[in-house]
Amino acid sequence: MKLAVLCDMHMGSVHSPQYAFFQYFANKMEEDNIPCILCLGDITAYGEKEVFDAYVKEMSRFNHHYVIGNSDVRSEKTQAAFLGEATGFDISLDGIRILGINTPFGKIEEKDRPAILGMQDGEVLAMHHSIHMLDEDSRAFITKVAEEKALTILHGHSHKTFDFVLGKSRVLGFRAADPDKSIGDYPCVTYVEMTKDGVSYEEVLRKAPQSVLKDIEGHFGISCVDNHRDVAYALEKNVYGVELRCNGAGWEPDDTLIPLIDAWREKTHGYLSVHMPNLRFRDGEITGKDTWYQAVDYAKKVGADGLTIHPPRVKKPDMQQGGKAWQEFLQLYLYAVEAMPERVKVGIENLHMEADETDDDKRGFGYCPDEVLSWIAAINDHFGRERVGHTLDVGHARNNGPLAQKFPCSRWYELMGSKTVAYHIHQIVPNEYGLSNHNAIEQWLAPVISYAAFFYSWEANIINHCPVFLEVRGCENYQKSIDAFQLLLD
Repeated sequence: MKLAVLCDMHMGSVHSPQYAFFQYFANKMEEDNIPCILCLGDITAYGEKEVFDAYVKEMSRFNHHYVIGNSDVRSEKTQAAFLGEATGFDISLDGIRILGINTPFGKIEEKDRPAILGMQDGEVLAMHHSIHMLDEDSRAFITKVAEEKALTILHGHSHKTFDFVLGKSRVLGFRAADPDKSIGDYPCVTYVEMTKDGVSYEEVLRKAPQSVLKDIEGHFGISCVDNHRDVAYALEKNVYGVELRCNGAGWEPDDTLIPLIDAWREKTHGYLSVHMPNLRFRDGEITGKDTWYQAVDYAKKVGADGLTIHPPRVKKPDMQQGGKAWQEFLQLYLYAVEAMPERVKVGIENLHMEADETDDDKRGFGYCPDEVLSWIAAINDHFGRERVGHTLDVGHARNNGPLAQKFPCSRWYELMGSKTVAYHIHQIVPNEYGLSNHNAIEQWLAPVISYAAFFYSWEANIINHCPVFLEVRGCENYQKSIDAFQLLLD
């Protein structure tokens, strides 16, 4: 028996990189004449019914069966529709029974348990959740079944490959097809073959072309933590891009840095960006103006090619479009843009939710694409043209609380990519407080951020080809990130 397994696609729209990867895998399965396809859930990112219907239509050319996952029932608007249409399946393929059950809420429902208890040795159970991610009662139930029956248990949800024995049963977990969330390698569809002698499988990966990776590498830069030390590193290593930071604690203009910048420029003919300081809103007043003006003058003095500017650090209720704070901040941003030569690329960078924030009107401004776009539009309206674009911080997009589910990294690429003038990239690592930013990218296809979607978006011209700044802390972490990237090129 030969079949293909898809899982964890998380498609938010038919224009997303996720949908493009799905279409690639669908065409590959048709080309390879795969007789049966099982989908193990998380077809959509947030219960988007329109993209699910497009998926079902696309799969109608196959002998196709599916279960749903937790992301398919995230939306209260569409949850009932998914639960109503997803009935699971009970099929026979080449004489082998395959039972598919739905576990969208992380548990094995009572109505499915009799069928599981009735399974015989050699049969296949398919579901979305991995066994260790089920609730305690369901985990105990399926563990007991696995100890008593020689089943093959298939699951998704973990986004990476699992293969182990539980009791008498073989458990296989499959790598995600989502280029944002595939862990350890590129996204894939998995071909599975079952015979009387056992189960074998092959991952059909959708890799980034080497030419694309080489092009991205040629746009690499570093966003400095210590301006002197890091510009010296860029000079030594021939780094294409350098971003000076003017937003550290107690920053002051440093003219002693200019000879080092000149030496780096002469050697690399590279791209120099300046990261502007933050403007904040406290007790009805804007703070940070003096440093703002100093930074604008400094950017002119060092001959910056680009500016990166955070949106105003202000709560959403205080940032009403056209209101007092909006207008006062706008004048300061216009001052910075107007001071720069026309050739200078100005990018408004997306921010992220803090650990203690919730997704309500009390949170900060600049966390969602529409908020960043509204601020970019306000500036551009003044000039009557596209004078300002977007600096896309991939780490901020991912480390964004519940908003990261509504707007995953690929959604940012899709919505903002044509406006990008630069990127900030780094890895997100769990810690005792939640997630921490600005870590080395020691794995480019890692558990929290997989950059496969970034590579694809670059390849497909969804995002502009412009400087890619490693915004990580410390020269050793720049080097770790670059060394890890080299592994993709080898």
